[in-house]
Amino acid sequence: MNTGFLVYPDMTHRTIEFELEHASQFLGGVDEGHVAVSFQGDGRLYAALFSSQAKEDGSEPNPVASLARNVATTGNPAFLTDPVNAICGPVIFVGDEGQDISLDAIREVKDGIRAVRNYREDNVEDYQLWRAAVLNLGSSNANR
Repeated sequence: MNTGFLVYPDMTHRTIEFELEHASQFLGGVDEGHVAVSFQGDGRLYAALFSSQAKEDGSEPNPVASLARNVATTGNPAFLTDPVNAICGPVIFVGDEGQDISLDAIREVKDGIRAVRNYREDNVEDYQLWRAAVLNLGSSNANR
C-alpha cells in the first residue's frame, strides 16, 4: 500500500492509502499519466498521478497540479500562463519514485493550495480566463 495525497480540482483534498496499480479508481480513468512536479524552486520533486484522458473528457482543470507541474518544468510558479500543459481532474501526489508521500511534502501541497486560493480570489478574471482556455483546449483536442 502507498500513501498519497489526493487533490481534486476544487482543491478539496485528503490523504489516501492505495495500490499504485489501482490509482485509476481515484482518478476517474483507466489511462493513468504521471509527471514530475514541484512546489518550490529548490529542486525537490514529487510525482503527480492523473488521468491523461481527463482534459479531453472535459474535466475541470486542477490548478494545484498545474502550478506544481509548471514549477518543476520552468521554476516559474506562474501557472496561469500555460493552459496547454494544465492537468485536469483529480491528482494523487506521491514521492518522486512512486513511494509514500512525506508529511513535509503534504505541507508543501497544502501551501500550494493556499497560494492558488489566494491567487484565484485576488485575480478572478485571470483565473477564469485560464480555466476557460484549459477547457477549450481539452474540447478542441477531443474533436480531432
